[in-house]
Amino acid sequence: MIDLLLVNGVVVTMDKERRVLQDGAVAIHDGRILEVGPSKVLQETYQASKVINCAYHCVLPGFIDAHGHGGHSLFKTIATENINDWMPIITQTYKHFVTDEFWYYEGKLSALERLKAGVTTGVSVMGSMPRSDDPIFALNHAKAYNEVGVREIVCTGPCNPPWPHSFSRWVDGKRVMREVTYEEVLAGAEAVIEALHHANKDKTRAFITPFVIVTSVNPSAPTPVDQLFGLTEFDRYQARKIREIAKKYQTRIHSDAFGGMIHLAIQDKEYALLGPDVHLQHCRGISFDEAKILAETGTNVSASPGFGQINARTPVTELLEMGATVAITTDGTSPMTPFDMFQAMRRMQLLQQAALRDYFYLPPGKLLEMVTIDAARCVGWDDELGSLEAGKKADVITVNMAQPHLNPENMHVHRLVYQAVGGDVNHVIVDGQLIMDERNVLTVDEKQILQEANEEANRTIERAGLEIYMQPSKYFWGHARAYLDERRYTPTS
Repeated sequence: MIDLLLVNGVVVTMDKERRVLQDGAVAIHDGRILEVGPSKVLQETYQASKVINCAYHCVLPGFIDAHGHGGHSLFKTIATENINDWMPIITQTYKHFVTDEFWYYEGKLSALERLKAGVTTGVSVMGSMPRSDDPIFALNHAKAYNEVGVREIVCTGPCNPPWPHSFSRWVDGKRVMREVTYEEVLAGAEAVIEALHHANKDKTRAFITPFVIVTSVNPSAPTPVDQLFGLTEFDRYQARKIREIAKKYQTRIHSDAFGGMIHLAIQDKEYALLGPDVHLQHCRGISFDEAKILAETGTNVSASPGFGQINARTPVTELLEMGATVAITTDGTSPMTPFDMFQAMRRMQLLQQAALRDYFYLPPGKLLEMVTIDAARCVGWDDELGSLEAGKKADVITVNMAQPHLNPENMHVHRLVYQAVGGDVNHVIVDGQLIMDERNVLTVDEKQILQEANEEANRTIERAGLEIYMQPSKYFWGHARAYLDERRYTPTS
């Protein structure tokens, strides 16, 4: 007797042959896939404790969102009127105005949203810039994800200089601020990795995550070539320390990179934060030479489809043609991005096609690879995740195709990529456990999570004085262009 048998579905395997089985089945036992094949054959072969009839459904690997942020789910759209000040506003909030419990309540909401959109593995960078002065934030976040049942890759490490840095904790309702050294944040990150890497029966992993791979240039946009003056001593020191931690705990490195950083990083060949064990998000505005470096070093790349791609594009298509592994991510959920991988695929396709003025870039099959098997490679988990194959972990989702926007029911991969949304996901299985059944979450009380998240969000908004950043400008209604006409944020606010 096996645990689960999914039958009568269109199974999109994402295996090496990219098989699509029109009347397919998936047999699952002890958290792993036993066999994928025709429904008739598997029904004759296996008796199951639970059989799920997947008629009029697509069955495919759970999505892997290779980059997002812990904390953001309680700040959706806040400060979007102040978009150029958004990063400092939210970073200041993370550093000084969130409680330890905030990370638990936000983690529950974040995991729930990902679950209901078919994301079975999600990367969570702790904050807008990583915050690792104390391990409690990551520990609480991972606890929340584990209770919901979604895999999480917790990413934490040092933010950028100067050091020491001020951070606040809230004790008995009172703010306690202290100066934290660089060595202390590294120790906090180590404690997280030691506690969480391969924890919860390997549903939780932890990567070391400096904010960016080179600290001495613009951390959020490409740096002009005439401003690339070489690595600083601190750049070299950080690369060495990050490499030491990754080696000590046999974990991977995840970070952000923008144009110019890769050119600088490769100058320190011994400790450069590049290579097969490294995964870099964004890579917007990188040069052709830098793209070649990424491909030649086997560095993994992920990118999200935001407005920034218009100003400085990630050369996704060029990287793919050079042989690099590239994943599509949400970078969600703030300031205004959901954890919906279907939307992310379509937006990325549109942005790349528009930039290259070529309709034929990023066909639907490639897009689906970039949120399943390619994303699994990006995070170093493709030996067990990213495709439906015997022996792999049973992370499986179904999509309900019996809906007007997904019919006619043919060319199934096209239907999924071009018309589906996260709300069309009907069943979710993680590690062989059915955790969403016909959109009913089985592991947690969804209403309670929403109530607690709203309460925590309101407390944080009041504590941090964020109400001003929630107000629309006078140009919100009836105008073709928005202006703010007032200063809401100053660096000391």
